[in-house]
Amino acid sequence: MDITADQLMSRVNDLVPVLAERAQKTEENRAPLDETITDLIDSGILATLTPKAYGGLELGLDVAADIVRAISAVCPSTGWVTSFYIGAAWRVNIFPEQAQREMFADKPYTLTAGTAAPLRGVQKVEGGYRITGQTAWNSGSAHAEWFTFAGVSIEEGRPPAPLWFLVPRSEVKIHDTWYISGMAGTASNDVSVEDVFVPDYRTGPFDLALAGTAPGMLIHENPMYHLPFLPFAMAEVTPVVVGAMRGATNAFVDRTRQRQGTLSQEKAAGKQAAQMRLGRALAAADAAETLLHAFFERLTAQRPEQSDPQDRAEMKLKAAYMTDLCRNALNDMVRGIGGDGFRTASPIQRFHRDLNVLAVHAFLDIDTASETMGRFTLDLPVADPLL
Repeated sequence: MDITADQLMSRVNDLVPVLAERAQKTEENRAPLDETITDLIDSGILATLTPKAYGGLELGLDVAADIVRAISAVCPSTGWVTSFYIGAAWRVNIFPEQAQREMFADKPYTLTAGTAAPLRGVQKVEGGYRITGQTAWNSGSAHAEWFTFAGVSIEEGRPPAPLWFLVPRSEVKIHDTWYISGMAGTASNDVSVEDVFVPDYRTGPFDLALAGTAPGMLIHENPMYHLPFLPFAMAEVTPVVVGAMRGATNAFVDRTRQRQGTLSQEKAAGKQAAQMRLGRALAAADAAETLLHAFFERLTAQRPEQSDPQDRAEMKLKAAYMTDLCRNALNDMVRGIGGDGFRTASPIQRFHRDLNVLAVHAFLDIDTASETMGRFTLDLPVADPLL
């Protein structure tokens, strides 16, 4: 593949109006529509972060963020799944080279879902592991071809080893559990495995991935593949949040222009309160985009402290703060949309529900992130398994 970032963004911009028209159906479907996945594949978007060695574009995290932000501004659910499918090409590098080549043997992208929550049943056997258990929040499960599972191997005489396992869809059971008020179109179902054998070459060292030093990551020269896991995960989710905030603001502009009082017949656009609320929303959307840009500048800078837990905690706090800013701004915004603004056909109410669900995600929760950073600052013990 030989596509420039500008050419790819042009394809994204062509897709955005189509995805906007599908947003409500995506929510009702509780997963991206089949035609949306086909469009994402055909556009080349999903190969954005795939190493060139495997036929990918290797364009960089900032390009991926721009893509996800643009899509999330019309449909956060589609943006979320797109981000994780794009990011799967990065996460595959946690595994040995044999697994990487298997994943990209016939195409430069991978439809992979999974979570970081550990399974309870992990047993070391000859040539690999046997795993059993069920996990929640597997975004993109409806179309996933592979799933990742986390677990801890405990062997006598050895320290506990946090691992990641790569399992084909044929060996995974998908449970229809995704019934939720926000981000409803992400197909983030529970999935389970029952005594599934995972060969060693489909097993990755998650503890080393947290520091960006898993052997599979180091076979690639591009430094973006050497990032610690958590800051990379933040790079997947923050563009969805910021894109959703911009989309909500755009919808609020349209709503304010069109809204008219049922009794007074007065145009909302002529009211000072509406004008002020709109001004605050525009400022918040701009501020979130500025913070996101600064986040990616720091993320992509080659800094020796990137592998330090405290630095990772700082990045997590920055992501959580962005999210909290957007949530609070959107909650203020919806106070001025009127009753019709909460009808199902109104996009702003979907943004409202989506962003409030995103804000309580384990990676983005402001209370957890600020507590962790506060403990680091006060030289108190910190126990965060993802740092």
